[in-house]
Amino acid sequence: MLLQSLQQVRDELFASFKGLSDEQLNVKPSAERWSIAQILLHLQQSESYFVNLARQELDRESARVEEKPIAAYTDSPEKLKSPAEPSSDFKSGEELVSRLNHSRQKVNSFLNDADEKSLADKSLQHPAFGRLSLKQAIEFIGHHEKRHLRQINEVKEWLQIKTS
Repeated sequence: MLLQSLQQVRDELFASFKGLSDEQLNVKPSAERWSIAQILLHLQQSESYFVNLARQELDRESARVEEKPIAAYTDSPEKLKSPAEPSSDFKSGEELVSRLNHSRQKVNSFLNDADEKSLADKSLQHPAFGRLSLKQAIEFIGHHEKRHLRQINEVKEWLQIKTS
């Protein structure tokens, strides 16, 4: 179920930039805003980061934690500071898809290695939410992508206005 939910969001993510040129992916709407390529790179880096943290916690002792309302993050207007600013180096759509597929393979591998009890009973330290169960940490990846889908659509609207 978790993999299916993540895949559904990932399919939406891929559809959101399908057909855009590499140049369109890399243009920034302003100095303060990320390009679509930077958003995608950020999502890939975040996914790899959280799955690596979760994998480390499988081998450690950690306490079970209460579930938190992380789904609300998707629609929250509050912006969180990213621990890692994505590079503004030019990235092709092909490279971005490859990176996203690679990080998702890490998630799939992790979920194949972990049992449901460990996902519920073990936790990790999330930079914004404090301690989350490993299950919620993986669920966060999908919520994070949904949130950034809005941002991608905003950049696409800006591109449409710019080229009209």
